[in-house]
Amino acid sequence: MTRLSSAVVPAFALGLVAGAVGGLGFGGQLAPTDAGPDSGSPPYSLSSSGPNCPDVRSHAGWVHEVAVGDSFAVTLNATVVNDRDQRVSANVSRVTPESYRIDFRTVPETTRTSDAGEQKPPPGDCRVATDLQFSTSLPTDYREFEVTVNGRTLLTVENEDTTADLYQLPNPVNASQ
Repeated sequence: MTRLSSAVVPAFALGLVAGAVGGLGFGGQLAPTDAGPDSGSPPYSLSSSGPNCPDVRSHAGWVHEVAVGDSFAVTLNATVVNDRDQRVSANVSRVTPESYRIDFRTVPETTRTSDAGEQKPPPGDCRVATDLQFSTSLPTDYREFEVTVNGRTLLTVENEDTTADLYQLPNPVNASQ
């Protein structure tokens, strides 16, 4: 019996040392950390439908922002009136170290064809509009962000707290001014 215990104790001690060294070799980190979004180029997602004759609904234009862990989630819904030969693009950029711009631009449409299955503007004389659903993730230390259309500021939101806030946008937004 003494032979078994004298062999088990050194093996157990060797296992402890190997485990400790192995843990250090992997950085000793058990869970990944999330440092938040890239402050220089925040990620974003844009979904759009149209152009079509605008279906103007009251309170359909809005911006929502809320703290989620190591970032602020910003979502937006808007109807943008644009020229028939244009589409709406988006970009998020840092203007100063603590302020951001969510910029929507109308750009010439070059790929819209009925054969490709993409929507063409509706026939007739109605104004056309594009419905936008947008989301981005901003760093927690931002001071403010603005929403612009073709360089014109629609809304400026200041970072006041971590609770969810909902802001109204004009509906529809006229991008052909």
